[in-house]
Amino acid sequence: MSEIIVGIDLGGTGVKTAALTRDREVLAKDSRPTHAERGPDGVMDVMQSGVEEALKRGGVAKTDVLAVGIGSPGPLNWQTGIVYETPNLPGWKNEPLAEKMQSRLGLPCFLDNDANVACYGEYWLGAGRGTDCIACLTLGTGVGGGVVVFGQLLRGIDGTAAELGHIKVMRGGRRCGCGATGCLEAYASVTGMVKTAVEGIEAGRKTRLKEICGDDLSRLTGKMISQAAEQGDAFALWVVQETGTWLGIGISSLINALNPEKVVLCGGMIAAGEMLFDPIRKTAKELSFAVPFQRAEIVPAGLGDDSGVIGAAGCALARYDEGR
Repeated sequence: MSEIIVGIDLGGTGVKTAALTRDREVLAKDSRPTHAERGPDGVMDVMQSGVEEALKRGGVAKTDVLAVGIGSPGPLNWQTGIVYETPNLPGWKNEPLAEKMQSRLGLPCFLDNDANVACYGEYWLGAGRGTDCIACLTLGTGVGGGVVVFGQLLRGIDGTAAELGHIKVMRGGRRCGCGATGCLEAYASVTGMVKTAVEGIEAGRKTRLKEICGDDLSRLTGKMISQAAEQGDAFALWVVQETGTWLGIGISSLINALNPEKVVLCGGMIAAGEMLFDPIRKTAKELSFAVPFQRAEIVPAGLGDDSGVIGAAGCALARYDEGR
């Protein structure tokens, strides 16, 4: 066995690892808690153990591994391999993650933004496989983004491109976690969906959501809203559809600006299915130019929760082959 690549998806609560062949066959996977409270070196211990376990499970010798790719939350510098800082990993400050992991593993290591690698995973092996140009939105606490153009990740001159969650959709709108107002993320993330529900409940809308969260709106979750919608709660359904409408507004700008073949949506929110996707597609159609909209399919992720770890491996292979 030879020409193996390894992907690592570094998150605030979990570390996923996968070993793949050059021809995209997944040989083995590993998942374990991040233990972020242990600081950078403790987290890197976890990452190193995950790589070693994945190689063991796949029957892969380290000498057969070409490269290791790491998808990490940022901000970070993909060229130098440095993580500047990240809210979900306390104690990280200008951490040379790629260099340190390369020293630990004795293998070439490449660092990229976690949303970028998720996009690349969908392009390389998921819902975007066989296309040239895709855009990807990761829907969670925030909204991440990635863009692949003719096989290349769009990173930007400073490595900060494709922050798609911070497209502005409302002048003077909600305050976003980034500090600006009116960002897509403030309306179309899980956090935004919960905010929409809370605003409606506080305005007197009739719903079972207060009962479901025990009259404590701070406990309300996106999953509660989606489940209530599925069970026939009219207000909860409106919240899901309103969130889809905001996503459609943002996606129409992506379609007009980028002319992608596919717009892929990742993250737990997509479990809402067509009650989310219907308003997304309807709104995007209304607001997009006809030709690029007809081209762009708006689809759920094909790799589920593995978009990031598969994409990290794919990015590592691409950068290894390019010599960067």
